[in-house]
Amino acid sequence: MSKWIESLDKFGAVGSAIAALCCLGFGPLLAVFTAIGAGFLINDKILLPLLVVFLILGGWGILSAARRLGKYQAFWLHLISSVLLIVTIFLYYQKLLVWLALGGIVLAPLWSFFIKRSCEIGGQKKSQKCT
Repeated sequence: MSKWIESLDKFGAVGSAIAALCCLGFGPLLAVFTAIGAGFLINDKILLPLLVVFLILGGWGILSAARRLGKYQAFWLHLISSVLLIVTIFLYYQKLLVWLALGGIVLAPLWSFFIKRSCEIGGQKKSQKCT
């Protein structure tokens, strides 16, 4: 599998976290974007598609690792957290649920990494399913 597909989960998690924090109006991040001339990114009409793209990229990266290893727990965490994040930011704003979903988005690639690591340490080849 190519290196860029293996790093999609991390790229998607970082991008999703940044987009979600912009949606939440996180002051320091908004100030940085304004200072570097990217203040146009603060608009929700741009942030929603950007957030969805990053969530899909992260999910694709986690799903590719899950298919290879046969362990889908991290993918399900990412999927549930993604749906919860979209719903709580744009439809039903609950600050605690937003932070919980954002934590799940960041935790899912870490969990996937530890699953991959445990399969490699357990003597399994990368092409075989780790059960």
